[in-house]
Amino acid sequence: MEWKIKGKVVPKAKMSRYTSMKVGGPVRYLIYPRDENDLIEVIKILKVEGIPWRMLGNGTNVIVSDKGLDEAVIKITRLKGFLISEVQKGVTVRAAAGWSLKNLIFKIVNLGLSGLEKLYSIPGTLGGAVKMNAGSFGVSISDVVLSVTYLNCDAEKEKLSRESINFSYRSSPFLSDMCILDVEMALIPRTKTEIMSQIEFVLNERKKRHPIDLPSAGSIFKAVNGVPAWRYIERSGLKGLRIGDACVSEKHANFIVNLGNATAQDIKLLIDKIKKEVYEKEGVILEEEVELWGFDG
Repeated sequence: MEWKIKGKVVPKAKMSRYTSMKVGGPVRYLIYPRDENDLIEVIKILKVEGIPWRMLGNGTNVIVSDKGLDEAVIKITRLKGFLISEVQKGVTVRAAAGWSLKNLIFKIVNLGLSGLEKLYSIPGTLGGAVKMNAGSFGVSISDVVLSVTYLNCDAEKEKLSRESINFSYRSSPFLSDMCILDVEMALIPRTKTEIMSQIEFVLNERKKRHPIDLPSAGSIFKAVNGVPAWRYIERSGLKGLRIGDACVSEKHANFIVNLGNATAQDIKLLIDKIKKEVYEKEGVILEEEVELWGFDG
């Protein structure tokens, strides 16, 4: 199969190399489009060949099965444009979806712009953050979104205003085969000192509360009716519960960590075990926040 693109195509790429949990089997192709035109061409080729695809940022909220996927995965981390324009009572920033959220926030902070700093502890890309409506410390990315430009499954560019986007808790209408291209955000000028104090608070809290020294995929479960999932997991006595090298973190019960040689199946079995135990002991149904790719059922 001939790929007439400027970017890179990696056949049979093992997803354990490209996800933060460090597990996952091979995908049919891992594709790095170099720019927007490249991305459009990739989708056209995949449609003609009848190959399904998914979009991937930094792989920080994804667990891929050990058997992998007979699909293409398009990695958008090379899409990194950035524009800024003055508007009344604030500033509008438009950034490409491939930006690392941390790097983007650091760039914005250096410009003296506020609105994203409480999201600094979230790994992954801007596009991934919008897709899952990521949030932390009482702030969600949707709070600042003005519009989202994306490619639909036919490689056609579309733009939605905030009023037309049905954001909800940790979800959005953007599907796995839809690629967010760029995001327009409304930010507010503040002093760099004020913004940095917020970032330092976020970093200190993350160090205290999150198991940052071991591979993980961040929060595994969504909150339930405003109650964080870790409370139910902790009350069910599941901290330290282990299947193979997959373990419920002793530091934060809503994190599963890879102690070294966990498989994706170990992690999936542990997720199922947590859901079963919490339902039996607390009467609560937990829903995954993390995306599970390639698992049956």
